[in-house]
Amino acid sequence: MMRGGGLGLRAQWWVILVLTSLMVAGLTLDRTMIRLDNLVYDHLLRLDRPKVVDPIVLVEIDEESLRRIGRWPWRRDIHADLVESLARAKPRAIAYDVLFTEDGDKSKDRQLGAALAKAHPIFLPVSLMAPGSGGAAFDVTLPIPPLREAVSDVGFTNLQTDADGFVRSAPVTLDSDHGLRQLMDLVREQVAPGTATASGPRLIPFARRPGYWPTVSAGSVFAGEVPAELLHDKIILVGATAPGLASHYPVPVGGVMSGLEVEANLLHGLIGNRMIRQAGSAATLAFSLLPLLGLMIALGPLPRIPAVVSFALSALVILAISAASLSFLRVWLPPGAALAGLLVAYPLWGWRQLAVAQRFMKAELLRFEQEPPLLPNIAQPTAQAGAVGSTISLLRSTIARHREMRHFVTAALDQLPDATLITSVDGEIVLGNAAAKQLFSEPPVIQGLVAGRLLARFQLGGRPLSISFPSGPDAPTNIEASLEDGRCFSIKMAEQASLQGERIGWIIRFMDISEAKAAQRQREDIVHLLTHDMRSPQASILAVLETSDPLEIKPEASARIRHYAERTLGLADGFVQLARAENLDYVLEEIDLSDMLMDAIDDLWPQSKAKQISITTLGEKERLLVIGERSLITRALVNVIGNAVKFSPERSAVSCNLSREIGADGAFWARCAISDRGPGLAQEHRQRIFERFHRGPIGVGPSVEGVGLGLSFVHTVMVRHGGEIRCDSEFGKGTTFTLLLPTAQVQDQTKAVEAG
Repeated sequence: MMRGGGLGLRAQWWVILVLTSLMVAGLTLDRTMIRLDNLVYDHLLRLDRPKVVDPIVLVEIDEESLRRIGRWPWRRDIHADLVESLARAKPRAIAYDVLFTEDGDKSKDRQLGAALAKAHPIFLPVSLMAPGSGGAAFDVTLPIPPLREAVSDVGFTNLQTDADGFVRSAPVTLDSDHGLRQLMDLVREQVAPGTATASGPRLIPFARRPGYWPTVSAGSVFAGEVPAELLHDKIILVGATAPGLASHYPVPVGGVMSGLEVEANLLHGLIGNRMIRQAGSAATLAFSLLPLLGLMIALGPLPRIPAVVSFALSALVILAISAASLSFLRVWLPPGAALAGLLVAYPLWGWRQLAVAQRFMKAELLRFEQEPPLLPNIAQPTAQAGAVGSTISLLRSTIARHREMRHFVTAALDQLPDATLITSVDGEIVLGNAAAKQLFSEPPVIQGLVAGRLLARFQLGGRPLSISFPSGPDAPTNIEASLEDGRCFSIKMAEQASLQGERIGWIIRFMDISEAKAAQRQREDIVHLLTHDMRSPQASILAVLETSDPLEIKPEASARIRHYAERTLGLADGFVQLARAENLDYVLEEIDLSDMLMDAIDDLWPQSKAKQISITTLGEKERLLVIGERSLITRALVNVIGNAVKFSPERSAVSCNLSREIGADGAFWARCAISDRGPGLAQEHRQRIFERFHRGPIGVGPSVEGVGLGLSFVHTVMVRHGGEIRCDSEFGKGTTFTLLLPTAQVQDQTKAVEAG
């Protein structure tokens, strides 16, 4: 985990989450974001426009009414005539939003009361004054008794104005002992008795723009100019709308509405059960905090998508949930605090990430700058002041070193004589040297190709069998293949690993081995010549000597001819065995070195018997298992023991000691030491004893025949089996040859270590 400012990035994530959560909780509980909430609410409300089916008609006491009937206030008998005119149309209900809280002319009051009694159902408003007297929340003034007793019920018409002056809500009931209800709720109960009664303050679901509801002038109704059919079976709301006489309010759907029109929207929401309830504190708090938690999780522990996308999705989810809750659940979840949390957490977390990343990058760049450069004399950029400036300088220097290194690698790759490709793990060629471009005749476009496309040009064994790019650890990594023009190549594929040991690509080398293959074929021809064309004449010579008349060839000449023929056969046989040891594809198996030693001693029994030399063994009962080619290792033992017999004086002894030893690398080795009592070797001869055609010094020890290929054969066999041969000798005191081969018994080796 990167460190930054004393705190790890994980700890800073927790700090940001806790601090922003506390901030969001505070903003939610004290309604700090109410302006943003109202802005979102107003726009959402304009999108939520249900079909209006309620037969509501507004009878307005407007300027025309005042002009035709007279200045306000009107006499009670005028109101009585207006009520009677409305009642004759037989509406479903009348809400007469005019206060009658003071006594007037007794006769006119009785006239109005009689008119109200005949117009059932009809409702009158009460007057609420807040604050009330005597510490009460408000004072209630009811209509005068003659009127109060004549109407169906009375209720309040007060609205709630927000801090920005907009009317968005209205109380439906009051928490008081008066039992008062909203006047429009009383009308709702009369015209739609099956609907539920709302409680407490509710947000008004404004259905349409201002001026939507049908209106008629009270003066026209009073004059009898309005057809009864227009008011029949309608819900009639009567109230003042004239300027200076009635209040007008800005509303969320845009524009200004009179109090009477606001009441029409309120009644429409009550009848349709579409009143909007403000979510409780717990639900609002959860709604504000959960998106913040989701965003922080998306930005921190689970960065599956880009940060800006996570932020945008979180904001859209908040708005979508708020809109869905408003439209379907009729519950308003204010999104302001939740959006504010996102707006604070997102840049804050990004800033801390950038700060930590900048510190980490600077530390890594400084460490990189302190490493010894592979290429000298790279110009260093001028350091800049400040943390960011210094990081930019270091980054510029690192980029310069990287470019120089890439140039160096590309130039060095071009100097290689063999065609070489560097590919990605999928086989796409990243770099190719000049030899590769020349080989494949695609100089500018080799980079970006898939290596398998180039490998498919090669064939195996002359057959049109294409080879594919290695795809797994078991795929071949060293292949000999040829092109159509006959050239033969050794294709070496080596894994390219990262610092963590993961495979990140391949290095493919194409070595032209056409000349080597030609030389190999020439060697095979020579071996064939030695094994057949030269051996056959020599064998024929010996056969002629065996079958010829002794009188035809003098004995001295016959012996000399036999000597040269046998020497030629020995030379051919030694050369063939050495070539076989060098070029044969070994058939490896698990074999016992002690068994092969006994076979070699048995093969040399005639020679040792002729010179009366005893061959003693030590440790032959111990199983020393090795992995090797049986015939070649046996022949190597025969050569070494045969040399010991050849160079040892008569009636002496040759010792063969088998043992197990631990090498410097901790691995177990099978050891066979063969010692003789011969003349020994001087230092200069010990250094060259394993060279071809090298023999011991002439005149020292017994005179024996040989061609100097036996020990070279032994050395070749030991090296190809992963072993070695040593020569320890002191002039005049005998020689010891030690053969070492890696053992194959891992379990026995472990037991030997434990026993040791």
